[in-house]
Formats: sequence, structure tokens, C-alpha cells
Amino acid sequence: MGFIKSPVESPNAAEQAVCNVNDSVLLHRTSLVDKYPYLSKIDDPVWDQVISDARVMNIPRNTEIYNVSSRCENFVLLLEGSVRVYYPAPDGREITMYRITPGDLCVLSLTSMLNNRNYTVVAKTESDVTAMAITETQFREVMDQSEKFRDYVMTTLSERLCDLICLVQDTVFQNLHVRIACVLDKMFRRTNSVHINTTHQSLAHEIGTTREVISRILKEFEKENYIKISRGTIEITSYDDIHRLAHPTFC
Repeated sequence: MGFIKSPVESPNAAEQAVCNVNDSVLLHRTSLVDKYPYLSKIDDPVWDQVISDARVMNIPRNTEIYNVSSRCENFVLLLEGSVRVYYPAPDGREITMYRITPGDLCVLSLTSMLNNRNYTVVAKTESDVTAMAITETQFREVMDQSEKFRDYVMTTLSERLCDLICLVQDTVFQNLHVRIACVLDKMFRRTNSVHINTTHQSLAHEIGTTREVISRILKEFEKENYIKISRGTIEITSYDDIHRLAHPTFC
């Protein structure tokens, strides 16, 4: 036991602890630079403590992070990968609310923590994900004490709210041909490829309809030479026409 030094016997213990915290802050702040540049520049002491305590998580593809019966217990900053947030209807249909990619915040998880309410949707990883997790307690602490962090969160909430309003407008007022074209246009821009790896069922889940409806409309697109359909793949043969169809929407 004599080899274990107490804090009193080690005059550099407190100094070493400060160094460890500083190293952790620097490491996590560096991780945020490219994905969350505004957050990486916040210099409030409370934020420094929060990110020094943050956990880096590696989550496999197809993992449900939250579901309709759970509350969000962590404020998550996505560093790598993609998460799909969707509403599962009782009849088995799904509709994509939005996706979380590096640099984004999940508006519904924020709402869950701020209002102490259960999640009303499912959040599922679409790829392997690396994320930085901050506990709900520390999230509330930094919201209370850091004006810069609070401004960032509220600005993000307002932007996401606009996106969700646009989704409602599209769902209610736009016909399915336009909405499918909008999804194909988004997939083209996201992958920068005319070859889109997806299924009719996946597209149905994107916009909240059935696979049969998607198949019928895609065949119409194919007859117009907008696309070419093959198993598990849709090739966009006329991006200009797809973009023209999608352009009137808020996609």
C-alpha cells in the first residue's frame, strides 16, 4: 500500500488532473471543428467541462437509437454516418421525417429533453455511426449557463421546424409523382450518382405510401424515359426531367 500516493502526497495531482481535462477538451473540440464549427469555437467554461466529459460512441448500422416508447437521454453530436428519423404508422407504413448527418441536430430529441416527453418516432442508423454523447443533465446545465450554446440550439430548432412544416405541406398538397421525383432528386444530390441503390419498399417508407403505388409511378417515369428500373437499382436517365418535376416542391 505504500506505493499508492494520496493526493496530499502528490503535489502534482491537481495539476495533472487539469492537464487531463484540457487534453480531453482539445481532443473533443478538434473532433467538432469540421462537423460543428460553431460549437468548436464556444469558449464557455461550462461547455469545456461538458465536452471533456462527453462519450464517443460507435453504433452499428441498422441500430434503433430511439423508438416510440423511449425518451432521449443524451444530446448527440453526429461525427460520422447517417441516422434516419421516421414515423411508423399502425398499418405498417412509414414516413421519413428527416435525416441526421454530421453537423445536424435531432430536433425531436431536443424536444424530448427540453419538455421531458417520450420520443414519438424511431431513429435508426443507416450506416455505421460515430457520435459524441452528452448526458441530459449536462445538456440542461449548459443550456442554462451558456448563452452561445443556447442560441445555437434554438436557431437549429427553428430551422428544423421550417423543414418539418415543408414536409407537412408536401405530404398534404403535393401529388405523389412530385414527391417521388423530389426523393430521387435528393438521392442523386446526396450520392452524386445516377445509379440509386434503393427498393420500391424503401421509397414507399420515405414518403408514407405503399410499395404498389411506388411501383406504378416508377413505371410511368420509365415510360417517359426519366429513369430505368432494375432489381435494387434505379438509374436516372434524364436528371433534367426529374429535377423539373421536383423543383416546385420544398425539397
